[in-house]
Amino acid sequence: MAAPLIRSESEWIAESDCSLRGHPEVYVVGDMMNFNNLPGVAEVALQSGIHAAKTIRRRLAGKEPAPFKYHDLGSMAAVSRRHAIVSIHGFRFSGFLGWMMWLFVHLAFLTGFKSRFKALAGWALSFLGTGRTERALTAIPERSNR
Repeated sequence: MAAPLIRSESEWIAESDCSLRGHPEVYVVGDMMNFNNLPGVAEVALQSGIHAAKTIRRRLAGKEPAPFKYHDLGSMAAVSRRHAIVSIHGFRFSGFLGWMMWLFVHLAFLTGFKSRFKALAGWALSFLGTGRTERALTAIPERSNR
């Protein structure tokens, strides 16, 4: 498929209805799309995915697609244990209150009891303990030739 790429090999130019430029049968959502310089965050992915589904239904019904409009619901970031920053429609929260808001919103958007329980249990362990339950590899260990 020859479609224009920009900024990186994983970001595709989207039309106003979230379809891939030059391929109206293909939709690009979330951080895979470049449209109006929207950030690659979960809220853009959720809203553009819902819009793409509605556009497919509209096209199947013989109607014209509507343009995608992103609604900024605010920003949240966990910055350390028990501290987060939140900005919602001009209101700003930080510290423990911001962290509690971050926890609530992230739990609310998880699907299913099992997913919510696992996330809450992991966060509880991190909150009570001194270590983190997640780890990231920062270097690939060298193998010895035995």
